[in-house]
Amino acid sequence: MLLLALAAQAALPAVDGTRLQPGTVCYAIARGETVMGATLQTVQATSANGAPAWDVVVHQRVGDKFDLRDHFVLRQKDLAPIAFDSRKSGVEHVRVVYGPGKLVTARPGAAPVEIALTGQVWEGNLWGLTFAALPLKEGAHFELPFYQYDKGLGRFSLDVVGSEKVGDRDAWIVETSLGGDRKVRYLIGKADHAELGYAGGGFAQRLGGDCSGIQ
Repeated sequence: MLLLALAAQAALPAVDGTRLQPGTVCYAIARGETVMGATLQTVQATSANGAPAWDVVVHQRVGDKFDLRDHFVLRQKDLAPIAFDSRKSGVEHVRVVYGPGKLVTARPGAAPVEIALTGQVWEGNLWGLTFAALPLKEGAHFELPFYQYDKGLGRFSLDVVGSEKVGDRDAWIVETSLGGDRKVRYLIGKADHAELGYAGGGFAQRLGGDCSGIQ
């Protein structure tokens, strides 16, 4: 069993977080041709545990009905998660702290829950930027273990299924599952590894939203 576990870890794809670039991007959230809201994504360089890290904020807002701000601290070299917290409508919703061999999830008003880890996992709430850090190429397939505070431990299964133009930029089309037969397709810039948008589940996110008032 130990040999099998070691083999599984050795087979993990090389996630290179240095492929990401700092900056701020605004996306429009749409259903069909109707723009419903916006997502502001910010990536900043920082340090954590004495090593280079990324501080990432993904803040989504749809009118007065939905406001979700996810904050990640990730080891820069491979995007291994260090900490995560999420706020709904400005109120803390959940917090996860990752440590050697374990993670701890805390929610307001509830006892913290500790989960033992036998290998590395990635953050299950961060899709596009995690995919952008992979060695994408035509026909590539990747399996990547993750932790998501509602779903628990799981696995990204994704395929590079083609290419597409986003404006004047060439992008990889990266397809992954939403469960069952439902798929979502992310567009990842070939030259700069930028997340350029996604479509799936009846919704889409594309460059060019109005992020005024979102932080």
